[in-house]
Amino acid sequence: MNKKLMRREITDAVDFLLDDVGIAEQKDIQNIEINLLENYHNHPFTLYTGKRLEDMVESIKENGILNPIIALKKETGSYEILSGHNRVNAARLADLKTVPCIVKENLSDKEAYTYVIETNLMQRSFSDLLPTEKAVVLKLKYEKIASQGKRNDLQKEINRLNDGIAKKENKKTKDKVDSRKNIGKEYNLSGASIARYLRLNELSDSWKQDVDNEKIGLTVAVDLSYLPKEIQEYLYQKCEKLELSLKPSDAKTLHLMNRQEELSQEMITSYLLNLKKPKIKEYQNIKLSQSAYKKFFQNESKEAVGEIIEKALEMYFREKEGA
Repeated sequence: MNKKLMRREITDAVDFLLDDVGIAEQKDIQNIEINLLENYHNHPFTLYTGKRLEDMVESIKENGILNPIIALKKETGSYEILSGHNRVNAARLADLKTVPCIVKENLSDKEAYTYVIETNLMQRSFSDLLPTEKAVVLKLKYEKIASQGKRNDLQKEINRLNDGIAKKENKKTKDKVDSRKNIGKEYNLSGASIARYLRLNELSDSWKQDVDNEKIGLTVAVDLSYLPKEIQEYLYQKCEKLELSLKPSDAKTLHLMNRQEELSQEMITSYLLNLKKPKIKEYQNIKLSQSAYKKFFQNESKEAVGEIIEKALEMYFREKEGA
């Protein structure tokens, strides 16, 4: 396939995402100076690193950028990248001075964000995305369905999470024509799973990073997402300082505490310090070795053994205190 045809197909595909009336022609592809290109201000996807980035750099050095990026022209004269962040990043490392670009103008924030999400999904499978990236994609899909008035049952799943109820998927209602079917069928997720992913959008950046790095699970993340952002961040910093890892039961407790009374920094500190205290067992069984039992208690009853040990311990600690 020649470069012109390839460029035309990609242009068409992207334009159809937003139902653009006009189809971009070859003349619409401009070579933009790379130092005028800026990352999208709210780019939610992780950029390539390591071998994947190195391979892209080598490919660009050999072949240039075959597929044009998409950028939004700003009033300042610079361009905000909507699609092609990895290509531009690799192009910089390959010392390119200009980048082929399809320039968009006068897009609303929602339209620009749609380009960012949809074009990324054209290049990467949903299953390859990090948890917080999936959350962003699902939020966009959910908002689109919500605007069409088809969100009733998914809203119920979200409400169940708000109420602290985790409901398993009912197979009999799996094929119901609703928002779960519209989104879940596309990404092979249950309504409950979609609702949990949507909650990740309410996490502070620090906790989002821990989710993506698999330091905390989805269950913990969902419960933490109900705390105010500033309290989430304070909690994160305190856990780091105290070297504490939150268990699912801890996150659930904090979630429920916050529902009763909005958590303060003092309440968070008190809760974490209590977790840090060593747990003292009220009662613990002690086993004697077989040789010790035969040596001292072979002919004694169970009750007598207990009395002897208690008296021996009293004598031991009295002598220890007097020493």
